[in-house]
Amino acid sequence: MIGRAALLVTCLATSVVPVTAQGNGHGHAYGQLKSSTPTPSSGGAAQVQPAVSGGVRNFGSWLDDASIMAPGSGSLTMSMAWFRSPAYHEFDAPIGDGGIGLTPRVQFGFSVPYYHVNAPGGPVARGIGDLYLTSKVQLREPNSRHGGFGLAVVPVLTVLNGEANVERRRVSWGAPVAFELQRQGWRVFGTAGYFSLGSIFASGAVEVSPSPRLTLTGTVTQSHSTIEDPPGMTLVLNRTRTDIGGGAAWTIRPGAACFGSVGRTISQQDANAASLVLSGGVSFTFDAWRSGTRK
Repeated sequence: MIGRAALLVTCLATSVVPVTAQGNGHGHAYGQLKSSTPTPSSGGAAQVQPAVSGGVRNFGSWLDDASIMAPGSGSLTMSMAWFRSPAYHEFDAPIGDGGIGLTPRVQFGFSVPYYHVNAPGGPVARGIGDLYLTSKVQLREPNSRHGGFGLAVVPVLTVLNGEANVERRRVSWGAPVAFELQRQGWRVFGTAGYFSLGSIFASGAVEVSPSPRLTLTGTVTQSHSTIEDPPGMTLVLNRTRTDIGGGAAWTIRPGAACFGSVGRTISQQDANAASLVLSGGVSFTFDAWRSGTRK
């Protein structure tokens, strides 16, 4: 995930994950994809565009919506992302995201990147990044019966790559709560919650569809570390961080879309701030099973 070097602090982007627990990420393609089974957006927005597999983490925060994929509907996103900070550069490729609707109210997803990270002019470290396992439980569907307003909880389980210790536990968790308000041609959604690595956050997005094939998304995320810097730490890192982003997704054909995004940190700069994040990729939807019968 963008931000492996981010394991400098201790807390979990633009579409878009931890530098010491913060990072960046990747993005996907929101209500652009349709399978033969009617399905709403599968949820998850990154700092700049829609996500199909559900949720994108961004520097100690998570941005998602309250929509759920139909039972048996699946999604797969392959993307790449480039992250630049004053302390290091990171290129993640490929980033794999997947998701599937399990019941009318529950879906499952995962995300894992392959990272390439280095300090400017230094050697490049490579490897498989942290694994994110997610579920989404819809409490209220954002349909006309509910005035277009929806609500969901998004439990997140993170399996960290690399050496585990007292400060850096192998497995951590997050408890985001997502909302969504749908209107004709546009919607707003956001998420707030807590990560056990030591972060409280709030995030939001506005998504508009100027045409049936094009979706534009703008996002803002803010996170605050609940953990004090360890004694003797030479890097001075801000405990509160704000990022913005923008992106677009284009439907190539039914069930397939491409997307791209750009973003950066707008709060006070430090070694972990994102001076630039670029990401892009392709997303596909498919039917794993239909009419309650698994294939």
